Amino acid sequence: MPKLRTMSAMPAAEWIGFFEATACVIWARLLVAMVPLRHWRNQIADGVEARGDPPILSETERDAVRLVARSIGRAVRNAPVSLVCLPQALAARWMLRRRGVATQLYIGTKRAAEENREFHAWLKAGRTWVTGHCEEQDYVTFTRQAV
Repeated sequence: MPKLRTMSAMPAAEWIGFFEATACVIWARLLVAMVPLRHWRNQIADGVEARGDPPILSETERDAVRLVARSIGRAVRNAPVSLVCLPQALAARWMLRRRGVATQLYIGTKRAAEENREFHAWLKAGRTWVTGHCEEQDYVTFTRQAV
């Protein structure tokens, strides 16, 4: 019952964000688990090679980023299954793209991992973390090869 009380006190935008995040993160989890990477690689390939300083977000964009980050967090905490970093990052990216906010999706592996590689995905909008908070310097990110 405490969750229902908490949810009933939330503004409509938070409710809508929660349901959108839930749908997106479940869709992303199914995509990652069931569809071969070659069919959805374009969802992660663009933006991996950011050059220069990240863009400065407007107040409206920062509000959208905060709403999406909270919504993804709520959806993940209340999901009956485990939702790891890549589906979270993809879902947040889709949600922010709908709101016109540019994002940077990173996928990397721990620098110190010689055996049992530990992979991680995180999403940033400008310099603002959206999902997958980590110590970036501990990871080597993957980039596309120049063609």
